[in-house]
Amino acid sequence: MTHHPPRPAGLAVRRLTPEEIDDVLTDVFDRGSRCRLLDAPDQPQWLLAELGDTRVTGSCPRDRWFRSDALPGADPTTPPLDPAADRWRILDALVFSPSAQIRLGERAEAGWISADDPAPVPDWLRPRDRSFLLQGWNGPAHSRTVDTRAPLSVTREPGGATAVLPVAWADFAGHTRPAPGGRTALTSRGTWLTVREYWAADPATGAVGVAFHRLTGLSTGAKPTGPEIDVGTGDEIRWAGD
Repeated sequence: MTHHPPRPAGLAVRRLTPEEIDDVLTDVFDRGSRCRLLDAPDQPQWLLAELGDTRVTGSCPRDRWFRSDALPGADPTTPPLDPAADRWRILDALVFSPSAQIRLGERAEAGWISADDPAPVPDWLRPRDRSFLLQGWNGPAHSRTVDTRAPLSVTREPGGATAVLPVAWADFAGHTRPAPGGRTALTSRGTWLTVREYWAADPATGAVGVAFHRLTGLSTGAKPTGPEIDVGTGDEIRWAGD
């Protein structure tokens, strides 16, 4: 019997050096420019950081970060994070792009970068992409893009909390269309968080489950991944070729 979990298939993870952690914090919070460790041509970057006294989100569509703590109207009692002096405030921070994710742990004492492993994996362990609806009350009085030049949105969630999301906002909407077998499929539009799931098989039992996930982006528009749902039954609809 082993107490070590099985390794996720298709995933490469590397621990960051202290110097690389310094560079990530400097790029995102000090220079306000693209994270060089993540950099890939033409790929946007996003930030989700949980600090002890606040939450900071951000989007870097090209060369410059737009962060929630730098928005007009941001809480003036919460100072911006100083990478040289404020690491004690960090509980968890994710900086990610479609191709890789950096995670910094508490106090930024450790960090890791994860991405796809190019080595082939069996079909039944192939990573799966999923998308999750970011909920907010519809209508500009509740959820809106702050500035069309900056992909940041302020939204009031169904529970009443207010959040700043690093993406241009689109209200949720759905429309139906015919599906095979006389069924009706629901096609959704809205604001989405995309995630890649990595699977692992237990060598003792053969059981397969999700062993790791990394965030891959935020988007607005049609649901970026399946499935489509049968309006009448709630079942997943599979199309020819799926």
